[in-house]
Amino acid sequence: MFGAALPLALKRLLCALALVSMTTTGSTAETQSSAPQPTEPTEPSLETLMKMEIPVVEAASKYEQKTTEAPASVTIITSDEVKKYGYQTLADILASAPGLYVSYDRNYSFLGVRGFNPGDYNNRVLLLVDGHRLNNSLTDGAGIGTDFILDVDLIDRVEIVRGPGSSLYGNNAFLGVINVITRKGRDITGNGFEVSGEGGSFDSYKGRVTYGNRFKNDLEVLLSGTIYDSAGQSSLYYPAYDQRINPGNQWAPNNGIAENADSDSFKSGFGSLAFHDFSLEGGYITREKGNPTAQGGPPITFDDNRFRTTDDRGYVNFKFAHEFPEDIDVTAQVYYDRSDHKIDQPYTLNTPGDLLLEEVQTGEWWGTDLQLTKRLWDRHTLTLGGEYRDDFRQQDGFYSNNTNVPAGSPISGNRQNYAVYLQGDFAVLTNLHFNAGVRYDQYDDFAPAFNPRLALIYNPVGQTVFKAIYGTAFRAPNFFEVTYSAPPPLRPETITTYELDYEQGIGNHLRSSVAGFYNQIDNLISLGSQGYQNLSGAEAKGVELGLDAFWSSGVRGRASYTFQETRDTATGEVLTDSPRHLGKLNLSVPLWKDKVFAGLEFQYVSKRTTTQLDPNTLTVEPGADAGGYGVVNLTLFSQNLVKGLDISASIYNLLDRSYSDPSTPDHLQNVIPQDGRTFRVKLTYRF
Repeated sequence: MFGAALPLALKRLLCALALVSMTTTGSTAETQSSAPQPTEPTEPSLETLMKMEIPVVEAASKYEQKTTEAPASVTIITSDEVKKYGYQTLADILASAPGLYVSYDRNYSFLGVRGFNPGDYNNRVLLLVDGHRLNNSLTDGAGIGTDFILDVDLIDRVEIVRGPGSSLYGNNAFLGVINVITRKGRDITGNGFEVSGEGGSFDSYKGRVTYGNRFKNDLEVLLSGTIYDSAGQSSLYYPAYDQRINPGNQWAPNNGIAENADSDSFKSGFGSLAFHDFSLEGGYITREKGNPTAQGGPPITFDDNRFRTTDDRGYVNFKFAHEFPEDIDVTAQVYYDRSDHKIDQPYTLNTPGDLLLEEVQTGEWWGTDLQLTKRLWDRHTLTLGGEYRDDFRQQDGFYSNNTNVPAGSPISGNRQNYAVYLQGDFAVLTNLHFNAGVRYDQYDDFAPAFNPRLALIYNPVGQTVFKAIYGTAFRAPNFFEVTYSAPPPLRPETITTYELDYEQGIGNHLRSSVAGFYNQIDNLISLGSQGYQNLSGAEAKGVELGLDAFWSSGVRGRASYTFQETRDTATGEVLTDSPRHLGKLNLSVPLWKDKVFAGLEFQYVSKRTTTQLDPNTLTVEPGADAGGYGVVNLTLFSQNLVKGLDISASIYNLLDRSYSDPSTPDHLQNVIPQDGRTFRVKLTYRF
């Protein structure tokens, strides 16, 4: 299908180059015996140039290795793809990956992994930036939408490592690990300055200024700041708040229509400084989002644009990393983090909006870790590490504008944890590797956790790779779950995963993959009628099919299909927001030389079950299914038509498909309608 993508003239040129190479390097036996032969080719061969390159991943083993050698199923999404497909947030990037999907409740984005997405603020996935943990110390959640701490223009690549990662990372590495690798100062070309501006639907605007450089003394610096503002949809309709459908609903004064309540804005900054073995990195974001859904249900007032959330997130990380030749690699770091969350909720007591309740949450923590990596005889790798973390401030307070409604004293807490881990990668045979690791975690007052991971990686011939993987992980109850729990005391959630992967290179331009998985989750923490409890377990099984394509002409493609089934082990019911089928297709084609590209993306998500609040009892009940949908996105991207200038134009939901995501907990609505056709235009200039 893509054979025509290689122009005939280019094919002839490559064949000619190959013939010349064979002619000039060929020789008689006498010449070969008399002339010295180089141990390595000085130039890459034609086959190497034309062959699809195997990406490198760091997060799978905490050191660089090819994805085919990693003890996990891995997907890498590069900055080139971010540009050519017009991704605006980390959520957009993750939604394009096999086996992943994202639901949006018009406040936060929630990541589903292999059929599991309970609206948990992403606390069952570990999110890293350059190896630094971003999950906060209160909900253990991590923002991936406009609340993600990093501008996507600063991303070099995103590493998605599926499966349990507690053998290396401990808590929250439950369903997978996502590591976002940032650009460095050297990546900003020209004189080191890069500016970007964009505008789009709903009066959305964004601007960024970045400076980066690597000086002659090896000092490397990158500084960047971003501002974003969007009015959001001016009018959103929710039947659950329509008095014509639900008579007597005094909390819905506008017949289900929320007006001017969907705003979104943020300011963020990021910086990194590196000198030889030392590096200093930090980021900060403050984001304010209007919540048009009246999440929480009655007596929260609907159609009141004072209902909004504010999130502040920041960190600073100091790292030392040194490679001692033929000895050992040492990495040590110390960090400080802070997370603040505020939610303003207007309530109706006697008249609409006569109470504004403000909830303020604050978390502060610091930690340190040390890792030693030793390579033995270029065949085996041993990794030994230890961590300590102190969540020294955890606080949740309520404040009221009504003196008749006392706010109460803030709830405070703290917790400490430490861990040690050991991992080894052993070359049993030249083409057979055995990877084994285990980690011991003492997490607060919970019983110690031991989590192993075992993997056999077999390369029988050529580009064929088989992986057999077993692993376990845990998620300790977070601050809120412990604070608002019901007897008996909560236990950590656990997961056991079995996975078989088959990866196959096909010629020089295609690479396919098949992954079959089975996950068993125990002691799942859920909100019951009396508070948080270990209510049940779940099991997930499925298969993921993937195909990646690359041609030297610039044509690139990626396709995947996932079949998954995730059920509650107690009831046998399919879990909420768990689609059985996922389909993805991405295709990027050069329209003119290497300067203008068209990027086409298609995503399909099958129907999903939902839940909703009963307006009278405020108990959670099953809702009608959210229908399946397919969405097409189109991006035109140009680079260096004018030196240093990139231009892109994107249309999202090109066919204006009407679809909805299941609501997250505490919504009166069972589904949240998503945006129709939208657009964005963006310019980036380097000078």
